[in-house]
Amino acid sequence: MIKLHKKESDIHSEKLEEKLNDLVISFKKEVHTSETEGLPYIEEDGRLYKTEKEIENWLREIEKELSWQRSLSGDGCYIDPETDEIC
Repeated sequence: MIKLHKKESDIHSEKLEEKLNDLVISFKKEVHTSETEGLPYIEEDGRLYKTEKEIENWLREIEKELSWQRSLSGDGCYIDPETDEIC
């Protein structure tokens, strides 16, 4: 389970939440008070991704994994430009 720990009304927290929504993945959100330090961060299966670099690397890996998974389960169809056959 992916959990986003974020501050209320924080631009960095909002941008990270937006990125997660753009990935169209399920995640829980835990909103902390504005006094809480070290936010935002990601928690996944007991692992914490707190620094900007850790979060960027984690997002990149998730994007690659999702892209691969979605390529395997794609149900798109196309027209072959050479034969005009529909898949």
